[in-house]
Amino acid sequence: MFHAASLPSVENEKHMHRADADCLAGTLDAPAPSDLDTRRRRLLDDVDTKLVYAFQPIVNIDTGIAFGYEALLRGTDQTEFGSIAGFFDAAYELGILDEAERRLQRKAVQSFLKLPSRTAILFLNVDARLLASGRVVIDGMAAAIAASGLSADRFCLELPETQDIVAGDEALAVMQQISGAGVRLALDDFGQGYSRLKLLHELQPNFVKVDRYFVHGVATDPKRRLFLSRLVDIMHVIGIAMVAEGVETEADFRTCKDLGFDYVQGYLVQKPTTDLDHILSHYPVVAGLNARERRDRSTDKSRLQDHMETLPPLMVDLPMVEVFDTFRRNRDLTIFPVVDQAGVPIGVVGDSDLKAYAYSPYGRDLMANKAYGRTLRDLVRSCPTASVDMPIEKVLEIFAHRTDAPGILMVERGRYAGFMSSTALLKVLHEKTVAAARDQNPLTRLPGNLSINDWVTDALEDRQTGIVLAYFDFDSFKPFNDTYGFRSGDRAIQLFAELLQKHTQNQNAFVGHIGGDDFFAGFRTDNPRMVGKLVAALLAQFAHDVESFYDAKTRESGFLEMRGRDGRLQRYGLLTVSAGLLNLRAERDEVPVDQVMEQIAQLKKKAKQASSGMAVSSLG
Repeated sequence: MFHAASLPSVENEKHMHRADADCLAGTLDAPAPSDLDTRRRRLLDDVDTKLVYAFQPIVNIDTGIAFGYEALLRGTDQTEFGSIAGFFDAAYELGILDEAERRLQRKAVQSFLKLPSRTAILFLNVDARLLASGRVVIDGMAAAIAASGLSADRFCLELPETQDIVAGDEALAVMQQISGAGVRLALDDFGQGYSRLKLLHELQPNFVKVDRYFVHGVATDPKRRLFLSRLVDIMHVIGIAMVAEGVETEADFRTCKDLGFDYVQGYLVQKPTTDLDHILSHYPVVAGLNARERRDRSTDKSRLQDHMETLPPLMVDLPMVEVFDTFRRNRDLTIFPVVDQAGVPIGVVGDSDLKAYAYSPYGRDLMANKAYGRTLRDLVRSCPTASVDMPIEKVLEIFAHRTDAPGILMVERGRYAGFMSSTALLKVLHEKTVAAARDQNPLTRLPGNLSINDWVTDALEDRQTGIVLAYFDFDSFKPFNDTYGFRSGDRAIQLFAELLQKHTQNQNAFVGHIGGDDFFAGFRTDNPRMVGKLVAALLAQFAHDVESFYDAKTRESGFLEMRGRDGRLQRYGLLTVSAGLLNLRAERDEVPVDQVMEQIAQLKKKAKQASSGMAVSSLG
């Protein structure tokens, strides 16, 4: 009943147009009974002998652990139909789509059971035309679960947006019944097809898989970033996990991670393969990317973990009698997280959800009666989720959109980690705000020495990625400050801070204010030449813009004249900034912090003597 439509060799394999149904119907118009039977047998023989499944991992974006594998059909090019779309259209027209799907599903499950992970989920695409057939889909799903020996939550049906029938009321009822049995649901190719927001709202799938169109090039497309940022926030608020499809470049991976995606799928991790020996349970490439991208969120994570409540979770298949007993034994707790067999949070259940039954004379007995049919799954309420690796501000933003929620479920590596109440979230934010205020430079509002030292220490530990450390120092600042006053001096410092942020805003950079007229910028990049050009442009623009701070006579002469300590008149140039750039190559040996600081001190002296105002050196 399920299939995973995909082209043989390209990443956007699921985005092909279906064959013209009218033309296909013409070839099948009023066939002779014997011919009809022959064509049915031939198609089912192709299912048994020619069609196979490839698998592509869906991995946790923080750890690289395979959360699931999507089954993708292969071999239709060896049949008379030539394509996946043509094959399934033919099966539908011949009246054997359900039988073809059942046979294919058995193949997919048999292969899936050979994969290395014992906790991963099998993602299977479903042809929307079967969803209207009700019992066919439900019974087929039940049979597949029973035959596999796996729990229902090890299966996930991917519902294609590109088939409009998915949004029908009949199909919605079928999907709700499947979901109620514990099978997960994913809305596939989100944004590519009909985008039925009603379906998203009423069904509330476990996952939304964002179409490759929005993911490809997101690192360099501000509109795509804005769209995905808002989409991820909305889905997290209503408790839906996000999967980025079609990730092919490191830049797009990093952007998806920054936007808050939970899982990633694409050629960057692994191409679909029919060779099961090449399928892994953990993909080191993701860990490597995260090591290179390391933006220090360890402080945020530790604060979240310090204030997180480790409420004991309830398994979703726990008998209702035990649910009542759990609340009775823990009278101080008003809610419990509910998780599936893999530890992934589904939602929460509160004492208020049980009161209607607890206060009824026969309510508890009714809930315990299997014939009554009520289970814990029926009582679960959705709750926003967030990762412990997210910035605190992002976690609070997700929670702020759900005023009806008792708090927020925290996950680590995709599994339940704890619960944050609204009070705990406010405490965490307050702690971070106070700490940031203490370290923030009051004039420029840039991070101060503590943050700079943390960034440099973290960057030096990551030896796989090239970094550039840039230190900036004003030239002729004291004469300018003494002549025009400290307010003009502050304006010059603020001007440089604004220009520094402007020139680095589209780079993987950190900027800070050391103090006075000294600034810092750190870049994670394997292209130091690009940083050199950026810094040169920054120095030139500052020198040009700061001229307006001088009177006309001084600007025209190009120097400032004032008496030194010895009483003699001396000439000082107009304000400029010198920069020392230290490049640390990728794949470098360990470089001690003391050696870095010594090198920087030498570069600052050389930069002030250089006509360009810059001095560059390399280590590692």
